[in-house]
Amino acid sequence: MCDGIKRNYTTWIWHGEMTDMQSGHQSELFDVEMGDRLEDMIRDLGQESFQQANAPVYEGLQSDSKKPLYPGCNNSLTLLSVVLSLVNVKARYGWSDKSFTSLLQVVHDLLPEDNTLPKSYY
Repeated sequence: MCDGIKRNYTTWIWHGEMTDMQSGHQSELFDVEMGDRLEDMIRDLGQESFQQANAPVYEGLQSDSKKPLYPGCNNSLTLLSVVLSLVNVKARYGWSDKSFTSLLQVVHDLLPEDNTLPKSYY
């Protein structure tokens, strides 16, 4: 009972399983702030082989990492950073694509009219 199904069972912490089966407390919330790690991710993707194989994708990521969410917004609120933060929350709490699209539509409508946030998950 304490060791799960098998003694050598792999705990899938990235799928929501608790590492300590006996504790029923909620795991600590994680920080979704991307900060400088976003620039590191883009730089890692900038490896020559990735750029050659996926030039349009890389250029789009590079562009979106610099594009403000809306004119005059905080410099750290780029289209890519906001979308990644929202998708991170979607994955963390298991939202459906349909519910996430509804959220994007609501948030898009709350932001200034000329914002760059997509209106659908697709």
